[in-house]
Order: sequence, then structure tokens, then C-alpha cells
Amino acid sequence: MSEETPKIADAGPVGWVGYSIAVVMAWVYLVGYVSPTAGIYMAGISVACLIAYMFAAVTELKLGNVAGGCTWAYFGSFFAGASIFSYLIGWMSARYAWEADGRIQGWMWICLGIVLILETPIFMKFSNAAASISIIAADIAIVALSLVFWGKGGSIMADISGWAFFVAGVGGLLNAADGILQGVGWKLPLGKPILK
Repeated sequence: MSEETPKIADAGPVGWVGYSIAVVMAWVYLVGYVSPTAGIYMAGISVACLIAYMFAAVTELKLGNVAGGCTWAYFGSFFAGASIFSYLIGWMSARYAWEADGRIQGWMWICLGIVLILETPIFMKFSNAAASISIIAADIAIVALSLVFWGKGGSIMADISGWAFFVAGVGGLLNAADGILQGVGWKLPLGKPILK
């Protein structure tokens, strides 16, 4: 008697929701639309983003999509998981005059940026144009964010990172909606893959 493998739906769209919220929060924070006191709420919201990323990672991996599953897993670990603590520590440091050298975060972000840049061609070949543009924007935003944490480029670098995160967020929201709509047979016109 053989056991049938249970079927699982792809929760990748919920990963796009978590991604979109994470990068939109980074955008509004970096360009100054919210004050640093928002950090406590950003930490809480990042907990929800972590849950979304992990659902996406697990289902993608169970469906055999190594690139998608691994990407959602490290997004969850660092874009959400590490950000929970970073936002919270930043808020606590400002409130209670804790000493904390935030430059270490630049090293985390540059590692993430390098990995994402190296895998961007996968998105360009196998994803729609909106997803590719979103990931390219995230590449730019993350590298610029590293420089922000290292104290390089001042407000100009923060604006570059922030607005690149905005572009990433728009593409993420479109892909979140598209992925959910595809569950009922509908599709948004998000463009063909950039690479053939």
C-alpha cells in the first residue's frame, strides 16, 4: 500500500505580501515619512512579515522550487527576523540612550545584497517583468542601505535606498495580488520575463 503525497498550494503570494510590507516600511522610514519612534511598531509588523515569509518558503520548498523557497526563507530570516530586533533595539537605544553600534547591520545587508544580485537573473528569466523590476530595485535598495548603515552618502543614500524600496514594494504588491488571483484563474498583465 503506497502513501499518496498530500497536495499543497503555493503560498508564494503571501511571501510577496510580507516582502511588500517590509520594503514599504523601509521606504517610509528612510525618506522620513515616519519618525524613528515608529521603530517599535515596525518591529511588531515585522513579526507578521516573518510568518508570511515562512509560509511561502515552506510551500515553495515542498513544491520543489529551491530558488523560491530559499529566497523566501532568507528574506524571512533577515528582512523580517533580524529587522524585528534591529527596529526594536534602535527604538530602545533612542529612548534609553543605549550604546549600540548599528554599523554591523551594513555587513548583514551587503551579504544579502550580494546573494540577491547573484540570483536576480533567475527572476529575470522565470518571473514576470514586474517581479524582475521589483527584485532589481531591491538589489539597489539593499546595497544603498548597507552604505546608510556604514554612514556613507548621508541623506542622499537614504533617499536612493528608500525610493528603490518603494519601487520594490509596488512590484511586490502587484505580484501578491496576481498570485492570489491566479488561484481562481485570473491573471494581472505583469509583463513577460525580461530574459529569454
